[in-house]
Amino acid sequence: MGLLCGETAAFGAQRGCRRLAVGLALAVGALSGACTSRPPVADDAPAGPYEVVDGWPRVPEGMVFGPALDVAVDARGRVLVSHAAGRTSGNDAPISEATILVFDAGTGELLDAWGEGLFVYPHGIEVDRNDFVWVTDSEQNRVFKLTAEGKVVMTLGEAP
Repeated sequence: MGLLCGETAAFGAQRGCRRLAVGLALAVGALSGACTSRPPVADDAPAGPYEVVDGWPRVPEGMVFGPALDVAVDARGRVLVSHAAGRTSGNDAPISEATILVFDAGTGELLDAWGEGLFVYPHGIEVDRNDFVWVTDSEQNRVFKLTAEGKVVMTLGEAP
């Protein structure tokens, strides 16, 4: 038996339905802003010309970097890159290497790396206004909310 949200439901049940509906609407709104992309607008792009910066990023020797799947910038100006550590889509086991790399925007120096054993294919990354990092994993059909240091705060969805 499910919760009724019509006129015949008790007042408390109606209030519970309203809370549930508001909560779901807020969650969908947060996710749509944090985990989806929109077409670029002309004002979004900084003025060019653009140039290749040799040696950016600086990845430690022996670290497998790529393919890079998405890029985000946090409030401190650090560049976060989600990458598959040499893997391709279609994996069924978490990647044992760090899959989120944090770089200094100016120098390309690797500042932090995390996500070992957490993601199978970290396809998207966004940073919200509170500096929480949202990562989508296309192979697990999950969304992860993490701190700026990579600690999992919330997980949405269930691994298949």
